[in-house]
Amino acid sequence: MGELEAFLAAAEELHFGRAAERLYVSPSRVSQLVRSLEGHIGGALFERTTRRVALTPMGALLERDLRQAYADLLAALERARKTARGLTGAIRIGYMTHFGDETFTRLVEEFRGRFPSVEITLVDLTGTHYHEELRDGGVDLALGRFHEPPPAEMADGAVMARESWLLGVGRSHPLAVREQVDVEELAGYAIFGVPDPLTGELANPLYPTHTPTGAPIARRGVARTFAEVLALVARGENVFPAAVSFPRFYTHPDVVFVPLTGWPPALRTLRHRTHGNTEPVEAFLELAGAMEAKPVEVEPVEVEPDAAADTPDAAPSRPGYGDWWGPRTLGTGLPSS
Repeated sequence: MGELEAFLAAAEELHFGRAAERLYVSPSRVSQLVRSLEGHIGGALFERTTRRVALTPMGALLERDLRQAYADLLAALERARKTARGLTGAIRIGYMTHFGDETFTRLVEEFRGRFPSVEITLVDLTGTHYHEELRDGGVDLALGRFHEPPPAEMADGAVMARESWLLGVGRSHPLAVREQVDVEELAGYAIFGVPDPLTGELANPLYPTHTPTGAPIARRGVARTFAEVLALVARGENVFPAAVSFPRFYTHPDVVFVPLTGWPPALRTLRHRTHGNTEPVEAFLELAGAMEAKPVEVEPVEVEPDAAADTPDAAPSRPGYGDWWGPRTLGTGLPSS
């Protein structure tokens, strides 16, 4: 490790004195470690003169190949240290859409296995302004679909799911008999919104405000739970874009889902603050990044209407978004799907 640290520091600084300052050792110690590494390799890594230090072609190749591997090694050692010292604390994760991402479920299970003393709580943010919750510390992370870029003090982390789209419409709606609907057609309809607490204007951060060609997508009707959304759609008051996994969790006897084309995949990501995160939150984000490589592709499923519902405004066959989860701590059992 010492030889590699000395080589990488010298390769970056191209000055043995500055490399020694970074490593808190003497310049002669850096030279000794580099010579030892050159002896193991069997060739010179630096061209040294009284005026300059430069990498040889072999040194440049080694530096390029070694840089990421060394960073990965340090990260692995840090993860082991955190596990050994028993990371403790709490993480509050807000969510804005139905919770059914297998990648995220595996992430939580893996994290709990590594850090059993860290408590994870899911917080329903439906009908709230998630940026305020993140900014004020109400939650540490927000899991959801975000079509607008994060504010300067926030960033988007790992992708937990990539899905195609469906359009929920009332059973008697003209689009209900279509094999598919193009996203540009949304300009002729309206989707539900959430009133801004300051202006009162309807907004919905889960969907773009315009189609890909720039046509505006109107907001109409207030809905704070998915039960309310489906009731509005069933009455024909608006339409409802949804990820393909949505009908696995929520249905309504008078709502049908038609494939919606022309939008990029629906990405569910972990949005977080860029500064001031606790050590458990940083560890969670690091593990999430490692598990992002193979996000779950959720396939659409056939959904049978709820035969028990006998009114047009009947609630979905599963509870509303806020009713199902609510604030709770994982580890007491995940709801079955």
